[in-house]
Amino acid sequence: MRLSALGLCLLFLFSASYGQKASIKGAIADTSSKTTLANTVVSVLNAKDSILYKFARSKPDGRFEISDMKAGKYLLMITYPTYVDYVDPFSLTDTSNLNFGHISMITKANLLQEVIVQQKVAAIRMRGDTVEFKADSFKVKEGATVEDLLKKLPGLTVDKDGKITAQGEKVEKVLVDGEEFFGDDPTVATKNLSADAVDKVQVFDKKSDQATFTGIDDGQKSRTINLKLKDDKKKGYFGKLDLGGGNNDMWNNTAMINRFRAKQKLSAYGIMSSTGKTGLNWQENNQYGSGNNMEYNDDFGGFVSYGDNDDMGGSNYYGQGLPKSWAAGANYSNKFNEDKQNLNGSYRYNKLNTEGSGNTISQSILPDTTFFTNEARNSVSSKQRHSLNGTYEYNIDSFTSVKVTANGYTGTQNTYSKYLSETNNAKGTLLNKSYRTQSSDGNNQNLKANAIFRKRFKKVGRTISLSLDEQYSANSSTGYLYADITTFNAGIPKDSLTDQRKVIDTKTSVFNTKVTYTEPLSKKIFTEISYAFRSSTSNSEKLSYNKTPDGKYESLSDTFSNKYRFDVFTNTAGLAFKYNGKKITAGIGSDIAFQNFSQKDLLRDTAFDRTYKNFFPKANFMYKFNANSRININYNGSTRQPSITQIQPIADNTNPLVIYVGNPLLKQEFRHSINFNFNSYKVMSQRGFYIYGNFSTTSNAIVTNQQTDYSTGKTIYQYVNTNGNYNGNTGGGYNMKFTKIDMYFNAGYNFNISKMSNFVNGLQNTTNNVAPGINFSLGKSKEKKFDVWMWSSVNYNMSKSTVNTGLTTNYWTATSNLEGTVYLPWKMEINSEVNANFRQKTSTFDRNNNVVLWNAYIGRKILPKDKGLIKFSAYDLLNQNKGYNRYINSTVVREDNYQTITRYFMLSFVWNFSKNPMGNTPAQ
Repeated sequence: MRLSALGLCLLFLFSASYGQKASIKGAIADTSSKTTLANTVVSVLNAKDSILYKFARSKPDGRFEISDMKAGKYLLMITYPTYVDYVDPFSLTDTSNLNFGHISMITKANLLQEVIVQQKVAAIRMRGDTVEFKADSFKVKEGATVEDLLKKLPGLTVDKDGKITAQGEKVEKVLVDGEEFFGDDPTVATKNLSADAVDKVQVFDKKSDQATFTGIDDGQKSRTINLKLKDDKKKGYFGKLDLGGGNNDMWNNTAMINRFRAKQKLSAYGIMSSTGKTGLNWQENNQYGSGNNMEYNDDFGGFVSYGDNDDMGGSNYYGQGLPKSWAAGANYSNKFNEDKQNLNGSYRYNKLNTEGSGNTISQSILPDTTFFTNEARNSVSSKQRHSLNGTYEYNIDSFTSVKVTANGYTGTQNTYSKYLSETNNAKGTLLNKSYRTQSSDGNNQNLKANAIFRKRFKKVGRTISLSLDEQYSANSSTGYLYADITTFNAGIPKDSLTDQRKVIDTKTSVFNTKVTYTEPLSKKIFTEISYAFRSSTSNSEKLSYNKTPDGKYESLSDTFSNKYRFDVFTNTAGLAFKYNGKKITAGIGSDIAFQNFSQKDLLRDTAFDRTYKNFFPKANFMYKFNANSRININYNGSTRQPSITQIQPIADNTNPLVIYVGNPLLKQEFRHSINFNFNSYKVMSQRGFYIYGNFSTTSNAIVTNQQTDYSTGKTIYQYVNTNGNYNGNTGGGYNMKFTKIDMYFNAGYNFNISKMSNFVNGLQNTTNNVAPGINFSLGKSKEKKFDVWMWSSVNYNMSKSTVNTGLTTNYWTATSNLEGTVYLPWKMEINSEVNANFRQKTSTFDRNNNVVLWNAYIGRKILPKDKGLIKFSAYDLLNQNKGYNRYINSTVVREDNYQTITRYFMLSFVWNFSKNPMGNTPAQ
């Protein structure tokens, strides 16, 4: 058959058009210099799920072209070192040939210098297991700290104490450019670094060094924040000076300077404040104690000493009392020898003086009745500490490395407390009253050192490592206890008096070594075999001397004196398997530990030995739906041994109305814990969703068996085992940006549930607690006009105990925060922040404890580039601030009211200074 010429032409055109596919092209150059940018990465992502579809690199003349593309909606992302990422959505039909023309890229430095260029930068991204926030997308007021920035990031919360929570988990570390900043104190970075120095905030679970090295998850993770600084802050120096003084003896002075030269970093800071601002770590709360209790700690590997609810954290972060603080520190880090060697070290000094008063109302739930205790207290304290931290890492070659870390501190403390209390039954009958004073002068030391040797072999996945750990702590104190107790039995008073000198000395030394070997079983499956030995020795001496008739404290009290030695030897073997796939990562394994425990009472010449076999199963699973969506599930099983207080308590008459009795028949408990988290984020629409949850149940849970004397209010506690206890919580959130009105929106929920059983006066008591809550926030900014941010939450608590079904503890709480800054002509600005806390009254706690805390300032920017700010601030304008906490456990509901900082006015000068080769010079 012969085709006509017209038919052949039509066939040719049809064939050509049928085989044609869409393409894009363009040219990339620098905005200011017009220099073409070669080797720029040009990525095309699917708009629906942000999965990479195609990519290319620009040619030497800056041009790029990507062909053979299917029809659809896409996202163009262009990245180049030191330049701001360019992101632009586009659509293609089957025959599209889209030409983006000339695309101008702006350097991050020029962006900081306020060169105005229309760029579309994603506020949040998922990079592997890391959630990354673009700091400049979340507006904060001038002079804001990193802590102020974190409060505005979706999924992150910062409470009044400075503690950070990311997606339901407490943040353990804050890194700066991937390295520790002043050791393990997160607040030094968050409270002192300026928000405008941060380029990106990265949130991830930091694996242990061993897991990072071998690639096999050992279950040891810590929620971590990494602050990536802007490029211009990594050259030259930058810092902040904040000087302020006001009425009522209020002052706040802070200085911080950071010097960056290539890979060398040097930082120093100083703080003098009576407003509650310090550089102290919240985790030092228990570590500052005098060692009045000995408790077994699985992580520490033996018996360690803890103080009696040390008030350092409370006096500062929790607002209990009026604090005056001094802090200083210096940090140095450097990489040298072609990055084979890395050195990081810091020194810190902290001093905290506090004085305050408060009162506590407690409701004790008993069968068929309740007791009410009202306690008033006054306290003063002075504490100081010198701390050193250091890390040295040497990568001998690409297969071998050595890492040594050490940190320690030495400190002193002086405390004095006075208590007045009385207890009444439900009918209002007085059961007891007491007057107590306690004082203590002590010192404490702590040292932790670790060395790890790691070796990779040529066969991928085959490794061996050896670690050595040494830990030492010592606490000593001398103090006095005076307790005048009166009990009333049928209205007849009976007095008891205690007047003693307390001498306490505790020391703990732990040595641990572990060897780990990994072997690949296939390209995707690996196994890990480990063995560890741990030796722990603890010595505790607590001597009580009664006051003699001649006024001296020389008569040793056998009842309240002891001298113990604890030796624990542990052998642990472990086996684990891990699967590494493209979308699935999973692991399973377990450790088994054989432990010999020996306890000696050196005063009474008695000994007690125990042997335990502990299992530590673990499993984890992760599935990647795409580059920006994944789910993680983890399981851990662990045993917990009874503490020495629970088996054979150290006699303690600190409060003669509360007595503890040991139970040598206690069994160790076993805890099952499972948690999950899911994250998903879409770059193009700037919408994200996350959900997390965890649930734990305990077999043979160690709980209290409480016996309370109805006539006197005295309580005796003994520890016993029971089953059925569990605890769970979940939470989630959704965040998005309304692009048309340029507003951020976040909404979330939280839900907690628990069941706790114990025994009260011979009856089993089960307390069920349910606590749901919701939260949301809105934020909007207009450059050089205004910034406004609102955050609110509502929570409801429902608690009921079976020991007395007629009593329930149900109440709601609501918290709101509204902050705004308006930028006026003549470089003026006005800021207002309102924090409102509302708490429902209950039958027991019927006082008004609502607080509306209103802070504000008016200021004017000064100095070149507006680097300085003079402002007049008002704190607690309504004079409503009060310290308040509400606490619930199985049989006690407690309300704390305490003295805290109230209204004051302050005049301040703030100077953000910098100097670097990119043109930013210090304001003069």
